[in-house]
Amino acid sequence: MQAPCPARYPSGMGNRLVGSAVGLLAAVTLVVAAYYAQAALQKRSQQNQIAASVRDTTDKLRQALKAKPAPELLSALDANLAAARASRDPAFADAAERYILGAREIVRRRGEIERLEQQTVASREALAAHMARAAHRNVSWMGDALTLKKRVESDYFDLNNTLKTLDDLLFKLTDAQLKLQPRVAPDSLVDPKLIDAARKEAQAEARRANDELAKIRRIGP
Repeated sequence: MQAPCPARYPSGMGNRLVGSAVGLLAAVTLVVAAYYAQAALQKRSQQNQIAASVRDTTDKLRQALKAKPAPELLSALDANLAAARASRDPAFADAAERYILGAREIVRRRGEIERLEQQTVASREALAAHMARAAHRNVSWMGDALTLKKRVESDYFDLNNTLKTLDDLLFKLTDAQLKLQPRVAPDSLVDPKLIDAARKEAQAEARRANDELAKIRRIGP
């Protein structure tokens, strides 16, 4: 019994099948190439956007460290935080997010310190004015004096804690910048000398606040 002969196609049909296979392969190759080209383009675009957000954050932070921060700086930093998210380069995005979050908290604490310093001055002056009327001591005067001293204590406690938090945030900012250094231009980050000066200022302010509070604690009633 003879084995069946393999199926044979006319030479024209075989050429068409080969041509179709080659054409399909070429089409798939083009689609894959286009996909990777588009992905690379998106990645570069996201990286440029992150780098721009880091630069703008640094500009805002420099302003806040050199002078009283404007209220609108916080909303600008929130916008930078949203712009720094990137699915194509998560490592860069994470480093930028950490940096921007730290910068935002530094700016926020700088604003709080301005407010708390004014608050301590007001409460301290209120206590001094009350103590100046010590000749009129009575039960009511004593109660008011204790209330005013507690307010001074509370205000200085809040100020001191905020200054310590600011110092810690500035210390951590240096580490956040180290992770960004390989990815951004040198002038896109805060000069370490400015960070160091801001830390020393916060530490000096904390010592001054502690000294003032110690003097107030020695006051009657």
